Amino acid sequence: MDGPVGRVTRRDVRVLTPDRVQDLVGPCSPCTYWQTVPHNGHRPDPDPLALLAEWVREVTDDWGPPGRIVYVDGAPIGHVLIAPARHVPRLAAFATGPSDPSTLMLVTVAVSDAPRDRGVRKSLVQAAAKDALRHKARSLDAIGARPAALGHHPCIPEVAALERAGFRVEREHPTYPRLRLDLRNALTLRDEAAEMLSRALARMPKVHPVPEAPHPDGATRARVSDEP
Repeated sequence: MDGPVGRVTRRDVRVLTPDRVQDLVGPCSPCTYWQTVPHNGHRPDPDPLALLAEWVREVTDDWGPPGRIVYVDGAPIGHVLIAPARHVPRLAAFATGPSDPSTLMLVTVAVSDAPRDRGVRKSLVQAAAKDALRHKARSLDAIGARPAALGHHPCIPEVAALERAGFRVEREHPTYPRLRLDLRNALTLRDEAAEMLSRALARMPKVHPVPEAPHPDGATRARVSDEP
């Protein structure tokens, strides 16, 4: 049967690799805000994709793939970046930046303008938490922006959005506090990321969930891929 009702939608979450940096989404992508520390404000990089690809290579070689990208029918709709603090130069500009270079940071999470679905954003945070758990991390930190600072740069996550995802303020600040997600109490995130993503995408306009039916490998259809 032709038409949108009978269409089977493929949706999955893939690891961030150097050749996928062009799939990063959001109001300022491609953006090198967190990967650079300009002397005065945010200076546009002459070749942001090349810089981002090199950053992904460096983090991957040292720690592992630094993020995930959500795709619907092959089209990217959101991403999350995660890396040890030593690979996030912009942290030096924040008074609440961690002193330990090994602190694992949720760098940013972005969703394209089309879905406008908080569930997708939260599922990306859960995918990042799953990666952190795989590296035996005990927590995941993030710099958040309070309402008075939201216009500074869109790559800084909102405090309220981080708190909805389970983060709590670790180091207070009037504009840019550092928040933390305690992974020791979040072991169930291992099994929830793909299921939550499936539910969130099913609510998006023009995206129709696959009819329920037994699957040969027993996996959910919204997959969190561990392969590049």
